Amino acid sequence: MKRTCQPSFLFIALFMAFAVWPHIGQAQKVLEQFRKKMPEFELLSEEEFLSKTDELVNESFEDKALHFKMRTPNGWTDMTRGGLENVSISKKIMGEIVRFYGPPDLYSERSYLTVEAMGMDYYMTVEQWLMQYLLTSGHNVQGLTIHDDNYAEVLYVFIRDNISYVARAAVITNGKYVLYAQYVVPVERWHDEKVMQKMILDSFAPTVVVKDYIEKMETYPFLDLAELRYPESWKLKAMPIRTIDRLEVQLVNTYSVENDARRKTLRLDGQIVVTLVSIYDTETLEDELEVFKEDLLKKGLIMGEVIEARDDFILGDRFDFVDTQVYQAIPDEKRLIDHELWLTAMSAGDYYYFVSLFTPSRDEEYFKWARNVETYKLVVNEIRPRSNSDSADDD
Repeated sequence: MKRTCQPSFLFIALFMAFAVWPHIGQAQKVLEQFRKKMPEFELLSEEEFLSKTDELVNESFEDKALHFKMRTPNGWTDMTRGGLENVSISKKIMGEIVRFYGPPDLYSERSYLTVEAMGMDYYMTVEQWLMQYLLTSGHNVQGLTIHDDNYAEVLYVFIRDNISYVARAAVITNGKYVLYAQYVVPVERWHDEKVMQKMILDSFAPTVVVKDYIEKMETYPFLDLAELRYPESWKLKAMPIRTIDRLEVQLVNTYSVENDARRKTLRLDGQIVVTLVSIYDTETLEDELEVFKEDLLKKGLIMGEVIEARDDFILGDRFDFVDTQVYQAIPDEKRLIDHELWLTAMSAGDYYYFVSLFTPSRDEEYFKWARNVETYKLVVNEIRPRSNSDSADDD
């Protein structure tokens, strides 16, 4: 028996040239244009698919995050260049790990299959990484599915040397890397190979799922009360300790810009503030939220409407409760771009924990927003309250 998908896809604009995308500041809006349904069609049975393919397992790298497995079509030629010494994987360009070519064809170019990898500079989801790639590559996206934070698939058309190709890719983040498998078909043969193209890429997967820090992590202790870990690319500034009832640190994401006078100044791209407040120093969480709003006003900002409530901060039993809201951050100066304010309130022992993020909005500066949000999630997850027993053990 064959597995089937309902055939409902009409491949429109297959021969379209490269699209001209808006400024990357509108990336979040462009993302909605990328969200096109993937084509659906009848698939081979598992038995027939296995009979027409060979297993490939690549575990040649020392880093297990680069290990993967997949099926390759019978009779395809392995054109991988040399061994490990010829593979260069960096954070700037993708390095090719394997390459296979289909049989020669008198009337068109050969199909080919590649697996590439690239290091990540900082924390991002596969959607965020793929967004950057699609915006800079100029590919004409025909279908896109984001399965989760670590796995996506995309179908696109591109032109090379005046030849149109249809490529399908499976994109996986694993450890510190992005694994990118693509099956590329000359456009005139896509209907003949589309089933194999999909099923080959469905078979692509890491052999080991690796959880790893992308950046080196630094540690900051809130006396003997709690511990904070954060990526080294963010700079920490601890506020003076006047009382143990209220402790605060700031993490900032900055970069240098050169002005007209050839002088470099630091520009703030994101700020995370972590505050510990004794339950004996505040009446209720609502009271503390009002204090937070007053501090914003002093900085020329107004906490606007709630954009969304987030329920994806799952911190186990370290905290009695966790609540995250995302607000508009409305500036009192029109020259400022739109911002968002993320606020997570938590409780553990005798302290409330407030973690806030001030970031350009997703519609204004998508890539900065994405980096800030992923770092914010990491920082919230890496806060460790210390129990009385922990302190006693240190003594």
